[in-house]
Amino acid sequence: MKALFSVVALSVVVAMPATASAQIPVGTKVGTETVPSGYDDGGRRDPFVSLIVTKKTANLPGPMRFGTGVQNLAISDVTLRGVTKVGARFMALIEGADKKSYTVNAQDHLLDGFVKSVDAEGIVLVEQDAAGRGHEVRKTLRVAAEVIR
Repeated sequence: MKALFSVVALSVVVAMPATASAQIPVGTKVGTETVPSGYDDGGRRDPFVSLIVTKKTANLPGPMRFGTGVQNLAISDVTLRGVTKVGARFMALIEGADKKSYTVNAQDHLLDGFVKSVDAEGIVLVEQDAAGRGHEVRKTLRVAAEVIR
């Protein structure tokens, strides 16, 4: 009988709410260090920042992305799978995010850009932003050689 009474008393003590010792003023930044640490990174990257970057996709409305064909592929979704020579010109075999393969030539249009050139080493695409400015993206058969210009 004594054991039951002590358990009940314990539960009453635990159930009492704790009171805050001080109120934090509205607009105060919580969790920031107010004293400078004096750490100098020396121009090196932060070792705690992830090296994995998110893949950006075209910022176009959904209905424009529905459909088939190379015109509905975003440049960020394209993977180069092969290059072939037909006569004097090169053609590229690309694969979209849907795992379908397409052949493209120079000046073919994609969803957010166009194919600038195809050579024996890879393909150069021009990715255009909403303002109409474009930058070149080179995709090669060997992934280590890809460059954004």
